[in-house]
Amino acid sequence: MKRKLLFSMLASGILWIPVHAQVILGSDPTQDIKVTTSSNYTPDYWNLSASGDKTINNTGLEGPVMEASRFLSQATLGADLATIQKVADQGIESWIDEQMALPQSQMLDRMHDVFAEVIEWYLLNGGDPEEVATRPYWTIFNYTWWENHMKAEDLLRQKVALALSEIFVISINSNLSDAGYGLADYYDVLLKNSFGNFETLLNEVTLHPCMGYYLSHLNNPREVPEENIHSDENYAREIMQLFTVGLYELNQDGTRKTDDQGNWIPTYDQADIKELAKVFTGLGVGGVIPNEWVDYPYFGLDIYVADMTVPMIMWEDWHQPGPKTMLNEYVIPPGQTGLKDIRDAVHQLFLHPNVGPFIGRQLIQRLVTSNPSPEYVSRIAAVFADNGNGKRGDLGAVVKAILMDPEARTCSASQDDAFGKLREPFTRYTHFTKAIPLEQYYGRYWNVSYGFYQATNQMPLASRTVFNFFLPDYQPIGDIADNDLVGPEFQIHNSRTSIEYMNQVNDWAVWGYVMDDWEGDNPHVSYIIDELMPLARDPEVLVNRLDMLFTNGMLSEQYKGSYKRCYFTDD
Repeated sequence: MKRKLLFSMLASGILWIPVHAQVILGSDPTQDIKVTTSSNYTPDYWNLSASGDKTINNTGLEGPVMEASRFLSQATLGADLATIQKVADQGIESWIDEQMALPQSQMLDRMHDVFAEVIEWYLLNGGDPEEVATRPYWTIFNYTWWENHMKAEDLLRQKVALALSEIFVISINSNLSDAGYGLADYYDVLLKNSFGNFETLLNEVTLHPCMGYYLSHLNNPREVPEENIHSDENYAREIMQLFTVGLYELNQDGTRKTDDQGNWIPTYDQADIKELAKVFTGLGVGGVIPNEWVDYPYFGLDIYVADMTVPMIMWEDWHQPGPKTMLNEYVIPPGQTGLKDIRDAVHQLFLHPNVGPFIGRQLIQRLVTSNPSPEYVSRIAAVFADNGNGKRGDLGAVVKAILMDPEARTCSASQDDAFGKLREPFTRYTHFTKAIPLEQYYGRYWNVSYGFYQATNQMPLASRTVFNFFLPDYQPIGDIADNDLVGPEFQIHNSRTSIEYMNQVNDWAVWGYVMDDWEGDNPHVSYIIDELMPLARDPEVLVNRLDMLFTNGMLSEQYKGSYKRCYFTDD
């Protein structure tokens, strides 16, 4: 098989577009149908024959396998042939339940192991012991992320955690780049709560020192007007705008409410921000790492010596006293502890009717389609409001409902012109690394992925702003905007990044390695195409296999024919 074909198939995987129904025998009439042809058939260069007299028993039909492939492109960061076949055999709902029952993979624990191995490798290769890093930086976080991606079994949880990281944004484009353990611990919060309760997630995100530093409510003081000290309003603004209620009041289906004059109704104003900012005062680091300067934390301590895996603690002397009036005129009473104020504020935001459609729509966009119908959003918002057992904010129920919804699963919905999404550059990358077997001499999947980041502007926890790599309502100029649709991922898909992505893919295909680290002579991670080579005896078989792995069975016969003509002819 020529590597150029692999390059082309990877390039074809950019778009996630409708999977049109195949012409297959479906539903009940797939058992005990006798088919007789004039003779047996043996393809050229194959030693297997197809009998001319067969009874159809539903075995070998492509529909369930292609649907499993399409589902896994929604529910995971990539899947190999064995996983696709497992889902086809087991069933989608059963697989979801099985995944949700798996224990959470642990980023922080894995980072300790990776960091120790990096240091050991450095010393084995003649590194100066005096130059050994005392703590991991963002590079080790990336190595750990990829180790987890390649080795952990909680595939669905990892997909949801990445989606949450694009909503609850922190970034290494700050001094957090030096806080490797903190980054891993923050990602563990996302992994742990991917199927948990949204209110718990919001509380833990709020108190995490990485979020506290990034959105500046760490060391945020109470107001002292005579000293011109005023509370920082950043987190108060973003917890409403980005994490819970959004800018405008919403109907359950995600459409915006209007007043009597037809104007959109803001969910909050500057006065609400100022009041809520009072809540997020008095928080400081909760622990310190061994250092030569301080032995214990105090309010105002910088993150350089902070233990960024310990939640922030409340320093009551620096917390704004008195009542705080929130949205809908709810008053947090005076006389409470600072942490009780925060819990009350988070709870009130959690109860706001906007949260279900606001968060639900974004999760649909990250998992299934950029332009869910209002009915789809409404169904998911209803599950957010009540999981069927009277509980609000059950993210496990929400994720399952998103993936099992008719708009995600049926052919008729997927054939709608508005259905689908542009795959993020990073998930195209992860998809490839799971679809094709990889090997590394020591079994390490250390990937700094910095070249990919420079090429595409995307890797985990590396957004340039709190607004993520792209906005959920971004409309690229052209047909998408003209039809009042959105295409979030197009915000980072431009003339430079699209070409640079192709260059990255070309490098993988030509040079044979797909991951790179900054650890000297550590062997590269390479892909293995041994299992594909025998299929190249028949272009039809090989192209169909690659179609299943990379494009979910959506490749048209026209494109299949083009691949066969281009790559299976003599040079």
